[in-house]
Amino acid sequence: MIPSLPLLAVGLLLTVALAQTVQFQEYVFLQFLGLDKVPSPQKFQPVPYTLKKIFQDREAAAASVDSRDFCYIKDFGIRGNVLRLLPDQGLFLYSRKLSQASSCLQKFLYFNLSAIKEKEQLTMAQLGLDLGPNTYYKLGPELELALFLVQEPQVGDQPIPKPGRMLVLQSVPRPQGVVHFNLLDVAKDWNNDPQKNLGLLLEILVKGNRDIGVTFQLQDACAGLRQSLRASLLVVTLHPEQCHPSSRKRREAIPAPKAPCKNLCHRHQLFINFRDLGWHKWIIAPKGFMANYCHGDCPFSLTTSLNGSNYAFMQALMHAVDPEIPQAVCIPTKLSPISMLYQDNDDNVILRHYEEMVVDECGCG
Repeated sequence: MIPSLPLLAVGLLLTVALAQTVQFQEYVFLQFLGLDKVPSPQKFQPVPYTLKKIFQDREAAAASVDSRDFCYIKDFGIRGNVLRLLPDQGLFLYSRKLSQASSCLQKFLYFNLSAIKEKEQLTMAQLGLDLGPNTYYKLGPELELALFLVQEPQVGDQPIPKPGRMLVLQSVPRPQGVVHFNLLDVAKDWNNDPQKNLGLLLEILVKGNRDIGVTFQLQDACAGLRQSLRASLLVVTLHPEQCHPSSRKRREAIPAPKAPCKNLCHRHQLFINFRDLGWHKWIIAPKGFMANYCHGDCPFSLTTSLNGSNYAFMQALMHAVDPEIPQAVCIPTKLSPISMLYQDNDDNVILRHYEEMVVDECGCG
């Protein structure tokens, strides 16, 4: 039997309404996660060892019911609940053979801090320069890193941005791995006034005199450095409203005895699989988490034995006297946090801590 047109229209309207409801709920949840829309990165960026280690340490602590402060980052000795790895969006300025000048290479560095929300407080900004393995420099001369604030924006055919205040001047005899520099004050200045963020100028210099053979070798070393050089800015922020100390002072509920009836208030298992939501395309880890939920009846006779508060007991008592007063309901009484490692639309790798995401215990309230 073919459905009538009115039934098809009603079905279509219900489908559209349901889709809009799901989209709205997803939007609200993304707002809670600090995102404006579902990220759609082309591919996952490499996760630095530091972020991976912090995430793994937090997962291990959560599994062991560790009561640590997840808004304190022990590895850095600072407070924060959002760690962002901002990729360099700059470019190499020019390439030329080494002459009498001591410059090996110059690069314009730029980091977009717009992802930082208004209420977030910057607690760390660490520039990381990955100089690659030291095989390029085993027989090479000593190098020197010079880092400047850009004083004026690059315009037209200007070969290089105009350098301003020097931030770093450091010798690197044998570059290997990543070298780090503290740019917290600079990042705070940029975050308070984005128009001041004109980027940085990095210059790698050669120290000492060179003969022809060394110059030829140095050209190879500089070419290799140009290929291997990677720059990133690790910024850590603290959102006070999401990391207030009182949010972690949860009351210790007395473990409820096994409910004699499955209809009574207790915790039910609920695993949220990010693949089911299509979020596996931007969430790096975890693949999902056991969120759980609370459900069940809160009868007056058993309210006190179901992790119920004194208020819930009085509410149940009044409900017995006056049925118009709502009965006590089954709610979470103890929650625990999770951490998520994901990538946003700006190719930033983010490690974020979220309070009260997992239901550990339920009770009547």
